[in-house]
Amino acid sequence: MSEPRLDLVEVDMAELQALKEEFDRKGYVRVRQALATEVVQNLVDTIDKLRLTLSEHPHANKVANGLNVRPVIDKHKVFRELLIAPRTFAAVAYLLGHYSIQLQQSNLIEAYRSEETRLTGWHSDGGVPTIGVGGVRAFGSLKVAYFLKDLLEENMGNLMLVPGSHQVAGAPAFDGIDPVAAEVMKVAAGDAVIFQQGVWHASAPNFTDQARMALYYGYSYRILRPVDYQRMPERVLAQCSPVERQLLGETITHQGYYVPTDDDVPLKPWFERHFGSPADRGELDHVGKVSLLDTTL
Repeated sequence: MSEPRLDLVEVDMAELQALKEEFDRKGYVRVRQALATEVVQNLVDTIDKLRLTLSEHPHANKVANGLNVRPVIDKHKVFRELLIAPRTFAAVAYLLGHYSIQLQQSNLIEAYRSEETRLTGWHSDGGVPTIGVGGVRAFGSLKVAYFLKDLLEENMGNLMLVPGSHQVAGAPAFDGIDPVAAEVMKVAAGDAVIFQQGVWHASAPNFTDQARMALYYGYSYRILRPVDYQRMPERVLAQCSPVERQLLGETITHQGYYVPTDDDVPLKPWFERHFGSPADRGELDHVGKVSLLDTTL
């Protein structure tokens, strides 16, 4: 069975290799024009229509000067269409380096004007307890941030990141309220930034009258639990292809998260066609003989 959305995914190995080099070095990378203009406009229109419902939904986190709803992928079909986005999904799979992956979280974040606070302070992702070695967070997940409004100047609620901070134990060095060498991402509507969970990041203050509007989609290995859902509603899964159902948490076998069979990971054929077989533990790929009897006699 073909997966129509996978058929639209752009796979340019030269571009992906260059992207991975920057991603490994800085911990993040920008993808220009990740979303077409008409896709951005449809998302903005849908959010505007749903804003009151979203702001009053139990999944809306209580934040000052903004709106933070998670998960958002189950709130309208337009959000599910970004699950396998043509310009970013290949990067997600290539950077994670495996087919047994999932959508770990999805959220809509709007940052409104404020002269006193920023919407999100400085932090890295990863949950409690932190999984790491020597204080450095292990790479197990990443986020794709899609920006739906132009943020071409500083102090517009921009995403800020500290390059290389994913390779350093503990917090980066601060100079005042921001870390040294923090980068303000000046992006156009439709751009995306992909960053791994170990990178320190925050939102810049928004001193303008334009709301910063962004969607964040987090992906991880399926041996990790999702952040903002236990199980997707059946009404959502019923509309999904097998690969989408995998990404939204469905398994076929009871150990499908940890030791997946081919039925558990319909993404596998597409992944191996483009990127080859990942280097899994040998015993999961090849089971040696267990019999102590020499049956050749």
